[in-house]
Amino acid sequence: MKACRLSKYSLGAAALLVIAPLRAAPVNDVKIDLSKEAVGKPPVTFEPMVGTWVVAQDGADKVIMIDGRPWVAGKDNPTKLLVESARKLYGTSNEELMDNAKQFAYYPVAVLKSIDTFSNGTISMKFKTISGDADRCSGILFNVKPNGDWLAVRYNDTENNVALWEFHNGLRRSVKFSDRAKKFMLDRSQWHELKMTIDGASLKTWLDGDLALEYTLGADPVSTRGTPNPDLFPSNNPVLRPPVAGQIGLWSKTDSTSYFKDYVVSPK
Repeated sequence: MKACRLSKYSLGAAALLVIAPLRAAPVNDVKIDLSKEAVGKPPVTFEPMVGTWVVAQDGADKVIMIDGRPWVAGKDNPTKLLVESARKLYGTSNEELMDNAKQFAYYPVAVLKSIDTFSNGTISMKFKTISGDADRCSGILFNVKPNGDWLAVRYNDTENNVALWEFHNGLRRSVKFSDRAKKFMLDRSQWHELKMTIDGASLKTWLDGDLALEYTLGADPVSTRGTPNPDLFPSNNPVLRPPVAGQIGLWSKTDSTSYFKDYVVSPK
């Protein structure tokens, strides 16, 4: 592959984007089958880009696990997978990769290989919280741009809420949280469903069937605690502007260990 020079924030393209020929979006539901995955190995259906992603066994089911323990052991070092993947994709030894590695290392992501772009429809998955001291997060990654910008909706078992986050210019910022007065107290021993829909500029997220969050892409931020960060204004941040168009996958944070299964994409 021809070498190219990475700008300060173009690391995201190397860290997140799985390069593949552009295909038309599927018209039927895509249900990710994990039955042929090998337990103890990285998943084949998803491309692990940041973090330690392996296939695990949970009862009769094969599941994808984000293992947060290696992050704890090596949290002071840039993620090796990130740098190795970036250099493999871009054929470069540019040390700017290292400059941003720590920022990416806080947010494990795995990109779904079978869908190159998702715009409108539904993405759902089931998750089970296993462990984590700093965080216990399970999320859906979407709208991954060629420059590495992305959006994610997630449930955090340490805060018991749902949130929409954006990643732009090498930094992650919160866009909207579920009602802080309504705590989602979930049983960690059970599986739970996180589901999001995109209909043009409208984003909705459900947790176990309860509507947890609504957001309009392209809307200016509203803050009661001073002027919002400029990156939260869609005029400054393309990832927050409709239409959604990008790759999708799984998302987590720091030392979270979670199981994932039943990932279903229903394009509209």
